Order: sequence, then structure tokens, then C-alpha cells
Amino acid sequence: MRTSFFWGILLIFFMWGCISDTEDNAPEQQQESVSTTVDTTASTPTFDKFGIPTDSVEVQDYIVKRNESLYLILDKFDFSPQEIYSITQEAGDIIDFNQIKPGQKYRAYLSADSTKDVSHILLQNNPLEYVVLDWQQDSLQIYKAARPLTSKTVAASGKIENSLYQTISSQGGSRLLANRMANIFAWQINFFGLRPGDSFKVLYEKHFIGDNYYGIGDVKVAKFAHRGETYRAYKFEHEGIDGYFTEDGESVQKALLQAPFKFSQRVSSNFSRSRYHPILKKRVPHTGVDYAAPPGTPILAVGDGTVTEARYRGANGNIVKITHNSTYRTAYLHLRGFARGIRPGVKVEQGEVIGYVGSTGRATGPHLHYSLYKNDRPVNSRTVDLPSSEAVPDSLMDVFAEVRDSLDRRLEANIDTTQESGPVITQVK
Repeated sequence: MRTSFFWGILLIFFMWGCISDTEDNAPEQQQESVSTTVDTTASTPTFDKFGIPTDSVEVQDYIVKRNESLYLILDKFDFSPQEIYSITQEAGDIIDFNQIKPGQKYRAYLSADSTKDVSHILLQNNPLEYVVLDWQQDSLQIYKAARPLTSKTVAASGKIENSLYQTISSQGGSRLLANRMANIFAWQINFFGLRPGDSFKVLYEKHFIGDNYYGIGDVKVAKFAHRGETYRAYKFEHEGIDGYFTEDGESVQKALLQAPFKFSQRVSSNFSRSRYHPILKKRVPHTGVDYAAPPGTPILAVGDGTVTEARYRGANGNIVKITHNSTYRTAYLHLRGFARGIRPGVKVEQGEVIGYVGSTGRATGPHLHYSLYKNDRPVNSRTVDLPSSEAVPDSLMDVFAEVRDSLDRRLEANIDTTQESGPVITQVK
């Protein structure tokens, strides 16, 4: 039975790729019934945008009302309480009943004759994903699927006036693109210190469902000019390798982030061998970088490692110390509090929240004092040359070079490409 079901679904998706969606884009109504009469001599079946056959079927669209559950939805189509119980038992592994919310769309497929037998019920989780209850086989089949995405690779560029986010937003671009670029170059560029005149160029994917914009996909290649240096990052996926690399095949990802924040925070005091201390009223070494940030701002571990200290310690206030490897360790001072589970011996990952900005200990206001140690000696985290992650292996450098050169040509020529896909089953009961 399961085998025949899969072959049936594969046939539907094959036919989907050969024909166009016959539905229009009319606005959703509270309930909409569409009856389709099909010439029985036609040899090509008709499918809707979800890949479900609509020949001799009446399609009804609904919107989930307040307090409406799967039980009430099924009861609307005259399923008995026993049948509804059996269906919900089978659907439990596929459908999260707590995620059925008011405003969510669903669709019923009924026979066009007087019996009005239900062949399918479809629940839309979001504009992309949906769940289908299918009674076309000898028994109920339940599966998750996703609507076809159209991916368009497009180019964008700009000059920094204030911040990367504002520059991209002012051009009508997605702030998510700015976030992706900031994550890619987080190890090379201090985005807290961008200067007017810095510039970027990027080739990235935009996803569409039909004609509607859905979101951005991968950044394929990006170039960023900052303080006289030009940084490049190329997306490369091959034989288990997946990441961003420089033109020489070195990973753009470093073992440590340059700063322990997701978003820009102002540097209030730099690393210095002799700084006037505002509380002690004398010059002392300042072996770290102070970031002024609102109280409660999440603080991130700059790299994978093991927490060696998480406690209140005098002038340092609440402090977290992390050992990353035999060479590097970091310290985070004056925290308001620790993230849940942060204690000595706990392993943390790069980018994990370990605490929150505060003003505990000897502090004049809310800020984070961040210190980086290399071989047990404090170093300036803003200027030190951080170690890279794994590079493209020599055996794949020729393949990488082809990808790199192709992406460079497309970036410089602003070449856009489009790639379409059909519905995809993602989970079957």
C-alpha cells in the first residue's frame, strides 16, 4: 500500500512539472467553493498549486476560526467521532495540533457528485509548507510537503553611509541580507567600525512562491571593501565541504568571533597598556575592550570552548571565563547575570548566549569588559590575527577554482538566474 502511494505521489509531482497551475491568485474568502467540470476525453489530468488532482473535484477553501481544532474541522465534513479519533491518532506524528491557529488556511477536496465524499484535506502551516490527509488510496495516507520555490540569483551593491543595515534597507533590500553578510564576514570585518565610503557587492538568492516574495536564500559570493582592504567570500559545497572561503580557498570563518555581540555595540574604551581609570583615578593597564550596551543585551561566546569560571568575583562583578583551546581563552566581566545552564565545566558553542550586559563590580555604568588571552597573555581582540577554520583540501582546489571564477564573472556582470522546483514531500506517515 505504501509503495503504491509513493508511486502515485511521484506521478502527481511529475505531471505537476509538465503543466501550469490553473488557479488564479484571487484573494482568499472565508469559504470559497470551486467546482471543476472536466472533459472526460482529456488525457492530461489537472493539478492545483499543491500538486493535488482537481478533475471532477469541488475545492473549498477555509480559514481556521478561533478555538477551531482538527476535530471541529473534520466534524464539518461529517466524519464520525470514531473516525475523527482514528484520524487524529494517525496524524499525531505529522501534525502538531497545538500549531493550528486562527487565520491558518485549509482546503477540502470533495467529489463533484451528490455524495460530496472527501478525497483530501490540506492544512497550510505557512505559505510554503502544508500537510495533506489523503483518502484516495485504500486507507488514509498523511504526508507533509512544500510548495515549489522559484530561486532567483540577483546582485546588489552599495556604499556605506552609516551602517550596513541602513544602506541595504535604504535600497529596499532585506535586513536579513545584511545579517547574512555580517555573519559571513564577522571574522574579517569589525562591523562596529564601518566607515563612510566602505562598499560591498553581493550575489544572493531570492525565493518566490509563485509571484510572491518568500525570503532570501544563500549568499553565493560577496565582496566587501573596508579600510583599504577588499574581502571576498565564496559559497562552496562539494563532497561534504560546505562553507564560505576566500579566493585562496581559506575558510572565512575563524575560530573566534571579533566581538561577543550579534549586533553593533559602541566601543567605550579600547585595549591599552596605560588608561586612566575613572574610579581608581590613576593610570593602569586596560587589558580588554569595553563595549557600552543597554542592560540585558545578550553576550555571545566568541568560540567553542569550556566554561572555566562563572561567578561573582569582586571588582570584576559577574564573570564568565572560557577556554577555547590550548592557545586562546576569553573573559567577560560585569555581567548582570548568566544565561541558563552556564557554569564551570559546561561546553559552549560559538555564538551561544552566555550572559547579559550589566554593571556589577567596579563599573560606572552598564557595559561589557571583554578580554582575549593568547598563550595566557592579554591581546587586543580588535587587532589580533585570529586563526582560521579548515580550508578547501588540495584535492578539491581545481573544483573550487572553477566555482570561484564562475561566481566572479556573474558578480561583475550582474547576471541574474532563475531556478524552479516542483512540490516536494518532506515527511510521510
